[in-house]
Amino acid sequence: MVYRVPILRSSISVSHHKTIPRCCVHWLGGGRSVGNECREITIKFVALPTLGVSLALAVGLLLVGCAESPESRINALVSVDTAEASEEVQARLADYQRRVKEDPLNGEHIGNLGITYEIHGYSEEALEAYELATELQPDEMRWPYYHAILLAARFDLDIALEKIDIALARDSDYAPAWLQKGEYLLDNSEFEKALETFVHAQSLTADPYAHLGQALALLELNRPEDALASLNQMASLANHENVQRLRGTALLRMGRREEGSKLLEGLGSATSIRWDDPVAQAKQEHSVDHFGTRLMKVVRLVRAQAYESALQILADLRVESPTNKHVMHLLGTVYEGRGDKQQALNVYVEGMSHHPGFYVFRTAAASIFKEFGDVSAAIKHLDAAIEIDPKLHWAYSQKAQILMEQKQWLSASHLLDQAIGLKDDDPDLYTYLGICLGFMDRWPEAANLYRVAISIDVAHVPSYINLARAETILQNEDEAVKALTAAQNYGASQAMIASVERQRDQIKRMQINTVRQ
Repeated sequence: MVYRVPILRSSISVSHHKTIPRCCVHWLGGGRSVGNECREITIKFVALPTLGVSLALAVGLLLVGCAESPESRINALVSVDTAEASEEVQARLADYQRRVKEDPLNGEHIGNLGITYEIHGYSEEALEAYELATELQPDEMRWPYYHAILLAARFDLDIALEKIDIALARDSDYAPAWLQKGEYLLDNSEFEKALETFVHAQSLTADPYAHLGQALALLELNRPEDALASLNQMASLANHENVQRLRGTALLRMGRREEGSKLLEGLGSATSIRWDDPVAQAKQEHSVDHFGTRLMKVVRLVRAQAYESALQILADLRVESPTNKHVMHLLGTVYEGRGDKQQALNVYVEGMSHHPGFYVFRTAAASIFKEFGDVSAAIKHLDAAIEIDPKLHWAYSQKAQILMEQKQWLSASHLLDQAIGLKDDDPDLYTYLGICLGFMDRWPEAANLYRVAISIDVAHVPSYINLARAETILQNEDEAVKALTAAQNYGASQAMIASVERQRDQIKRMQINTVRQ
């Protein structure tokens, strides 16, 4: 396999061992939480140029490899089974479906139907509606904008960026869309572009998030002094936990360890900083019971670890929509947060029975089965998730880590190859693969992989630690010492450094004994 070496970057992550949380953290608007985030991945739709209604629809069908006619796409859109929704929601959806049936090429009606689907939990149908509405109304920015927000909430960032560029081409002065784009570029590890986007947003709005976005990008680009300068311009949010956390991180990166550590001590859980977005907020006008609004509130409560309050809202939502996949997913997440893994697993298993194509239940269940020691069940559900969506790079990675624990190095390395083919800018993947190759005595290749990981994230401590071991085995002492020094500079604990030094001493003694023999 040929590995591409991405641009040098750094990370602001405090933890060097990432996990995949199972909570969708962005639902219907802008915002960023400094901490772990995960979004649900969905089918990709192809962005279309405006070619006239009939031709655009026809080209779109060819591009996505679908034999359906425009009429059949619209018919499918207005024939969605909404039986699980409340009577009020069913009536609202039926009214919007009727409008589309009466005027099937009316982009406004189709777009509004998409909004109504989205805020009441029918996200796949909403995506299709936004796609059609974008084609039918070539001057309207709302539909590609809503499409982008929903795709990004499902972590389909490449297509979300395509859609938001369409929206900005239609209204280049709408500042919240620039903030959204900057957010997506950050999440997609395109830090230079993110920085440029937030700088442009600052020229359009006084919202402090423009400065926060610049600080996030600058930290990722390993420019902590500039990041700190951006944070210092956020007077209105100076005491916000996220801003304090970023300021402390910048100080650590600048070598001001005592100041940075003191600032980070005692900070609470990360909470999002949100910007005002009237276009996105206007979607709630189509809500019957503000179902989506309450889901967003649950997400915020989960982020704040206010599980009991979240559970109260979810109990009401479960009564109203007992099999809604997002409600069930969040309910399982809350149970996990409270430490009730078995109850969470029960919810995920029930969710699979109602939504067999919703891979999130599979990956969530796999994680719990692994904690319970049921490795075969964990692998079974990861395999099912990959079958649902073969592009889930983290599912390959999770399965590989299970196989690594079983010392199945070759099988794990094959999975990591596949994961890197899907996401070639994740330093953890290269580090795991390097570990596998090391255990297969392929140390030069392992060392090269650790270097690739470092080129992606210059502060990736596990890569330096493993590189130090590899270079010791390869008898490149100078390189080993450099790697260990870098690990220490980027935050490795004294205990970790001491442990690696002991391992290096053992390796060198073994090498001497081998020569003597």
